[in-house]
Amino acid sequence: MIFMPSLQDGLGDNKLVNLIEDWDVLEEYAGEKLGFYQLLSNDGIIEVRVQTGRIGYKKEFTAGNDQLLTKILDFCKKRRFIQISENMRDDQFFK
Repeated sequence: MIFMPSLQDGLGDNKLVNLIEDWDVLEEYAGEKLGFYQLLSNDGIIEVRVQTGRIGYKKEFTAGNDQLLTKILDFCKKRRFIQISENMRDDQFFK
């Protein structure tokens, strides 16, 4: 039997985000923690991703006026979460 004391052991620079399925859990967990969110759109599907600490939530929506999507975006803006437009490797950021 192999025992790993942490989910992140052996991953080097790759850190894990633990995804949850219930938005209310993330909303309660967030407290005063810093957070990030991202909106992605592809073929009329809107995906929202929210992360605070090591907890993440992602969900796809078919309508931009979905009640849950509106609730999530209001929460992120009210808590001053930072919106992420895209990402890249840090060694490629400055040229």
